Amino acid sequence: MLHLIIADAELETIPEQMTEDPAIRRFAKKRNKKVDKIILDSNYMHTSIDRYFPNESKRRGRPDIIYLLLEMAQESILNHKNQLRTYIHTRNNKVIRISPITRMPKSYNRFIGLFEDLFDKKIITNSGKKLLSIEDSTLRDLINSINVDRNILLHPKGEMKKPSEILDKSDLLVVIGGFSEGDFLSDISYMQEKYAIFDQELTIWSVANEVIANYERAIGLT
Repeated sequence: MLHLIIADAELETIPEQMTEDPAIRRFAKKRNKKVDKIILDSNYMHTSIDRYFPNESKRRGRPDIIYLLLEMAQESILNHKNQLRTYIHTRNNKVIRISPITRMPKSYNRFIGLFEDLFDKKIITNSGKKLLSIEDSTLRDLINSINVDRNILLHPKGEMKKPSEILDKSDLLVVIGGFSEGDFLSDISYMQEKYAIFDQELTIWSVANEVIANYERAIGLT
């Protein structure tokens, strides 16, 4: 089993200090939603983010990269074989658990709507089956709650190794950063296995794809 944690993900609802921003309020009104119920998205709110968080405007509000990653992960052979568990840990210490039976909407706008419902309702079900849930948890507490043989952190400053050299057929937990630039906000100093898989910066979904594909090969699925 592979447990994939996307850590410090830039997925959040509108921060309190931004709720009175005129552009944000117009955006919420257009969508017929309360301001504090919509997801922060730099695709539409970059100027507002830059105004309130000038040193973080290139990082915050990136649900799009989480969408791309989840589309790939949930449709992978590994997930179809029930050998993948995916977790999204956010910058605000919220943990989203993704059921293996969950399929992401094909439309990005529907994805945003789904996760806005999740932040509001805390759980999403279909025909009595839990698809998504959200809870308060630090990254460390999440890692400690999962029983595996090895915990692995992928980090640009880690020891350089090929994915095939890192991933074996044991039960693994792999942590990937859920942000487009910068470093982890959470403490990761306790992670003993820290690796880099390429000498250049990769998108988070390409890193996740390498992890999943190589684990599929390690356990004989492909």
